[in-house]
Amino acid sequence: MNSEEIISFSLIEEPWISCVDSKGNPRCVGLRQIFTGDEPLLAIRGDSPAQDYAVLRVILAVLWRSHHVDGPTARMDFSMPDWFEERMEEVAQGKPDTKVLDYLDRHAGRFDLLHSTAPFMQVADLHTKSGVTAPVSRIVPEAEAEFFTMRAGQPRETLSFAEAARWLVYVQAYDYSGIKSGAVGDPRVKNGKGFPIGVGWSGMTGGTFLVGKNLRETLVLNTTRDCLVSGSEEHQDLPVWERSVDTAAQRNGGVIEIGGPADLATWQSRRVRLHHNGSQVTSVLVSNGDQIPDAGLNVFGDPMTPYRFSPNKSKKGFDAFYPRPFDPQRTVWRSLEPLLAIESDLPYLSGATGSKKGLAPKRPEIFNQLMEYWADEVLERSLLPVQLVSVEYGAQASSVASTTASTVVLPPALLASDNPVARRAVLNAAAATMAAAINLGQFAGNLLVAAGGDYAFQSGSTDSILGQLEGRFNEWLSGWAGQPDPGAYAQSWQREVESAIVAEAEVLMRSAGPKALVGRPDPRSGADAAQIVTAATYFSRLCRSLRASLPLLDDAQARSLSTTLTSKEE
Repeated sequence: MNSEEIISFSLIEEPWISCVDSKGNPRCVGLRQIFTGDEPLLAIRGDSPAQDYAVLRVILAVLWRSHHVDGPTARMDFSMPDWFEERMEEVAQGKPDTKVLDYLDRHAGRFDLLHSTAPFMQVADLHTKSGVTAPVSRIVPEAEAEFFTMRAGQPRETLSFAEAARWLVYVQAYDYSGIKSGAVGDPRVKNGKGFPIGVGWSGMTGGTFLVGKNLRETLVLNTTRDCLVSGSEEHQDLPVWERSVDTAAQRNGGVIEIGGPADLATWQSRRVRLHHNGSQVTSVLVSNGDQIPDAGLNVFGDPMTPYRFSPNKSKKGFDAFYPRPFDPQRTVWRSLEPLLAIESDLPYLSGATGSKKGLAPKRPEIFNQLMEYWADEVLERSLLPVQLVSVEYGAQASSVASTTASTVVLPPALLASDNPVARRAVLNAAAATMAAAINLGQFAGNLLVAAGGDYAFQSGSTDSILGQLEGRFNEWLSGWAGQPDPGAYAQSWQREVESAIVAEAEVLMRSAGPKALVGRPDPRSGADAAQIVTAATYFSRLCRSLRASLPLLDDAQARSLSTTLTSKEE
């Protein structure tokens, strides 16, 4: 078969979404299979966590638009708790979602990856003046390194249609910035080049989603009221497949008003064309697409990301917020404030994480919707895993540096608006843990001095101990469901941190070598009064530092914290 023949690859019918079923077996399904109820799918498990998140959001956009409520009267009468209960019952009984299936039938033509005039998330006639295209590695972040190979060890030169579809969705969500191929028809092109417009929308955000018992439950849990009632007759919230087919240029002449959750979940940050030989994708073209206005300033339509306050961009009568990505190096420890904070917590946040300036961050809207379900008693108050996905970019965001996925288990007590005590204690615990881990990195650097070398902070030791503590921290977070005494419970965590760090420090001392045990004159003290520093010297200093970083090791401090937090709650 050659590329001139009429072929198609329907993302509705053909298998392309990599999943695992309820028994943990790998499956590959089309969009229709997810909603028929014929087989229980546990979760999406594709080629990378970021790709999985991007694909999940495409599926969510399908669900949101299928159940969208149109018209002011219908929206006024719409009950989100009723909708939630109906969907959860439907999922539990394994029934098909007929609204989604009907919706997919209505828009089937726009879900064809190889359509001659409207290929999915592509521009059919996209081309450059020179006709140049790029290898398939262009749309696979790991592939742009030389080590990207097939099973046989040969460089990848093609992608299956299924894999290409997954990476196409990823590129629209997460593509890096930098100079792109200049597409004919894009007025922004200069000298054959498309100049940087920033990363894809999801790359600007801290990807956050609630994890249900299975994939369909996950979809329901990550649907907020705004997802179903957003937009208006004049300004609709439409995914890419419900809009006019894109051209090489930005839509609406570059004057883009963001429609809402569905628009952002399928944001076309790039113009793409997949070239194929009839059976596989052989090359690609990627050029600039729709630029997010003002680098994401006050773009609040995404329910699955936290937002950070920007004091520098704010002014009287105007509060500036930007989507907040997670730190991929220490995601769990640095993500808690943007995940948990609410505006009424601001006085407490100042004491929890150091000096604060301005307003509290905005947590993902899916958490606020979850609290409403608990208040309406349509969902049991139980522990819910929260998946966090982050992409870190290189210099000037012109390459992908790393992708990180972490899981945090948050009990209802930490999300409830009337429980600032637990939130403050948890934020304190995360900050104290990071401070203590930094003490360990300093200790490891000091061992180099004791052995006769130069001091260098050992970030690997810090990151290693934080990684070791992450699972235990999640268990400790779960314990807040039992509403323990905040001071005593916070103290128990700091004692666990101290124990883990001391144990790791002892391992580092044993491996530091005999020179570190014997020691040397301290090169940082005066020549006339040089003292001998050994591994034991620095171990003693570490223990003193830990008492400062973990203040609740002092029983009096822990009792004082309980009294202070309780009085502030009252």
